[in-house]
Amino acid sequence: TSSCVTGLEQSGQGWIVRSYDRVFNCEALLIATGAWTSEIGNMISLNIPIQPVRGQMWATDSLPPRIFHTISSMESSEYWHKNPIVNEDSPPELTHNGDSRVTRHLYGRQRANGEVIFGGDRELLGFRDDVSFSGIEVNKTHAGEVLPFLDQLSVTRTWSGLMPFSPDGLPLIGRVEQYENLFLATGLGSSGFGRGPGSGMLVADLIIRGEGHPALQESIPTRLIEEIRR
Repeated sequence: TSSCVTGLEQSGQGWIVRSYDRVFNCEALLIATGAWTSEIGNMISLNIPIQPVRGQMWATDSLPPRIFHTISSMESSEYWHKNPIVNEDSPPELTHNGDSRVTRHLYGRQRANGEVIFGGDRELLGFRDDVSFSGIEVNKTHAGEVLPFLDQLSVTRTWSGLMPFSPDGLPLIGRVEQYENLFLATGLGSSGFGRGPGSGMLVADLIIRGEGHPALQESIPTRLIEEIRR
């Protein structure tokens, strides 16, 4: 609805969602607000420990088909296997510790329109979503080491966004036990495009049928959510 949520409250067994100019009533409420989940949780005195992590991408002009699979590299995987957490306050598998780069992460592909797109950085910067062009340069250099023809191509556009990371790197999908008819689907990290549709189907089935799929066992929200005492 493009409406900014300003408040949540229980109404009987249902929920009232308030925005600046509208009020919504529902029997069940699903919080699927990505990097902003923690702020929504605060409205109902829940600490939902999701942190926004900035990712960014770059693209080239359209080319004839050259890349036929998603491309990645092992540099970050090897580093994260040995050092999954850069510091005790961060979620796992970041590329930076504060302002310092600790590893390079790379993934990319060629789109149907011929654009080659790559990205990889994961930075804990609060809600900053500006593009770091020095980070883009590092990522493009990394991509050129894997696919040398990319060195000859110019970057035609860049973009960034915020990804929802949990403290243990696993999603939070399922029923929120502190309230009736409250559900959560967040914490998909950098794989929201890939796992988002399946997560939506699983949580919809849980809401409608009342029974969770076994695949959701590792994602139970109660393992991380705490009530905020005011």
